[in-house]
Amino acid sequence: MKITKIKIHNFRSIVDAEIEVYDFLVLVGANNAGKSNVVNAIRCFYEDTKWTDNDFPKKGTTDQDSWVEISFKLSEDEWNNLADKYKDGVQEKSIILKRYFKGKKVKAKQSNIYAIVNGNEEADLFYGAKNIGTAKCGSVVYIPALTTPSEQMKTTGPSPLRNMLNFMLKKVVSKSPAYSQLGQAFDALNTEARLDDGFLTEISQPINSALSQWNVKIDLSVNPISPEEISKSLVKYAFVDLMLGDTAFDLDRFGHGFQRSLIYELIRIAPSFQDEKEVKKKEFNPDFTLLLFEEPEAFLHPAQQENMAYHLRRLGNESEQQVIISSHSPVFVSKSSDELCQICRIQKNEGVSRIYQLTQSGVDDLIKAGGDFLSVIKAYVNDPGIGQERKNRAQQLIDNALEDEIASQHERFRFQLWLDSDRASMFFADKVILVEGATEKALFNYLLANDWHDLAKERVLVVDALGKYNFHRFLSLFKTYGIYHGVMFDNDDEKNEHAAINQLIRDRKNEFTLADPFEFNKCLEKHLDLTLPGRDDQKPLQILKALEDKTITSEQITELRKAFCESLAIVDG
Repeated sequence: MKITKIKIHNFRSIVDAEIEVYDFLVLVGANNAGKSNVVNAIRCFYEDTKWTDNDFPKKGTTDQDSWVEISFKLSEDEWNNLADKYKDGVQEKSIILKRYFKGKKVKAKQSNIYAIVNGNEEADLFYGAKNIGTAKCGSVVYIPALTTPSEQMKTTGPSPLRNMLNFMLKKVVSKSPAYSQLGQAFDALNTEARLDDGFLTEISQPINSALSQWNVKIDLSVNPISPEEISKSLVKYAFVDLMLGDTAFDLDRFGHGFQRSLIYELIRIAPSFQDEKEVKKKEFNPDFTLLLFEEPEAFLHPAQQENMAYHLRRLGNESEQQVIISSHSPVFVSKSSDELCQICRIQKNEGVSRIYQLTQSGVDDLIKAGGDFLSVIKAYVNDPGIGQERKNRAQQLIDNALEDEIASQHERFRFQLWLDSDRASMFFADKVILVEGATEKALFNYLLANDWHDLAKERVLVVDALGKYNFHRFLSLFKTYGIYHGVMFDNDDEKNEHAAINQLIRDRKNEFTLADPFEFNKCLEKHLDLTLPGRDDQKPLQILKALEDKTITSEQITELRKAFCESLAIVDG
């Protein structure tokens, strides 16, 4: 079993959201955007936390229902064991389940889970009884962002440590001969206890005599011990600081960094533990686990974040397992750049959270948009009104272009190369200013850190597009993920093919472009009356030097600030 889609309706700041889910999914966005609301909606579906009236949105709703709907892709065995009534008209081996929290279909002490079959919602609860229907959706392991030491590492109640121990114990305890014998012993104990002279019968008989007038009786039995109960009550742990001898210390002795690292190590080694599947009777009972991890980067230095990202992805790739994280770390976003669909950005406007995600069906459109540059250049070359002597550079670009299939693959590679940890910060910024290269980026970052420090409240990120030829690609990405942005580029005096390229950039303005692009007259250097060295790698240093020695005047800086703010629709002063 794997989740393929999640729909959320009327839950906290989310009025309506639809998310495509993969083996690994990262939820990103600014603080208070609604990432935790997505996580908690999923937890409510799995009854890992309880829905309350406070979870109903305060604004934006059009009805009084609240629900989460999850689509599952089933394995061959799961499909074969699924009840026939849930297969009617289903083309793929899948099941769609909707759990209501509020509305006319909510019944007290019931699962309130309904299957959607052939586009229609079933009238009866999914597999009937509450405990049965809930169990057939798999289970959740939830690791919160920040907790106290006792909450994070306790085994007597829900905690990240106990959740991970349970997750791993379920995979390995079945291989233990002693555990098998323990199960047989509990079965024998149950059989003995229920005999006419058994200890449970000794208790139940007088109770049932008293209840006979009600036509009700109590049924007592002994359940076998589960892996969860082993980790809760039987497994004990202690932490020994080897530098101080063999004495075990209280957990308070160790910091949050150590605790987070322990959870990280459990996640790292978890994929190495494999189930030994038993052949069971034919019934629909998926052994699916969804790991929900909030801010896995907390208290980890960058190298550990890199490793955590790798092992979380590896864990999600295992059968019957998936991983969804919420993160503020560009490291986790950059590690998903080869699969852009795995990035789900959440943004809140006027109290309502919206979801922005590149769906699988939208990948081809994004790739195709990257090829629009070549289409524009070809149109320029084919324009009979333009003299041939002005087309030489454009013709070279066409001649050096790759075949369609290879070009499409290269478009995918571009995003992998671009979305390093630095540029991936655009998913968390309130506003992004898109510039051509390292020189512009160095200039604006310096000014924002010094003379323009008062603009810090705008949370602006400067992103260089690695050249004008890539602007349209970044702008398509901004549109897909709902990233508000401004644009500043060199118009290169509209010379030759630059006229067509400039127009392509102007035409890429979308609903998230905050203002018309600002165009430097010829280029940034000319705009500032500078003559920088010819080597591009030296220009960032030279422009910072020009700032320091006042070659760039205060009047020019004021003019530049005005253009910068106008590009981002910032009301200055």
